[in-house]
Amino acid sequence: MKVNRMPAITAAVGMVALAAFAPTAYASPPTGLTPTTLASASLDTLVRVHSDGVRLSTRQATDVLVQQIVFAPGSSSGWHHHPGMVLVVVASGSVTVLDEHCKTTTYGPGLPHGAAFIESGDEPGLVTSKNGATNYVTYIVQKATPAVLRIEDVTPRCAT
Repeated sequence: MKVNRMPAITAAVGMVALAAFAPTAYASPPTGLTPTTLASASLDTLVRVHSDGVRLSTRQATDVLVQQIVFAPGSSSGWHHHPGMVLVVVASGSVTVLDEHCKTTTYGPGLPHGAAFIESGDEPGLVTSKNGATNYVTYIVQKATPAVLRIEDVTPRCAT
């Protein structure tokens, strides 16, 4: 009995193609952002610092990068997350951060939540600015070539 393998091969190729392109098809890219890298360096040794109630510890070499990110009015970071941690200072204007449950918190000079926040973890987040803002961002991430600062995420259910 002759077996026709063409349908099985076609289905397998289709599933591989779908898996390869699905994350980019549903990602929400940034719009209206202008990043400028101000400085970057590597910490090739492990860090264990505890001073005045602040602690920083690394288990491997890390990349450190500082950027100025200007948000145009109506801009969006797109849904994403960062490896490692990101320290954000809102120098002017305000930004609204949405977490993976679409809970919002607004940051900026003189606002109740302050002008600084931290992004970390694998959960998606979105940063928007209604009227524009200037942020100074410090990334502390695992050393890689090239450095990985951002991972695109699909839009969570709460935002669809």
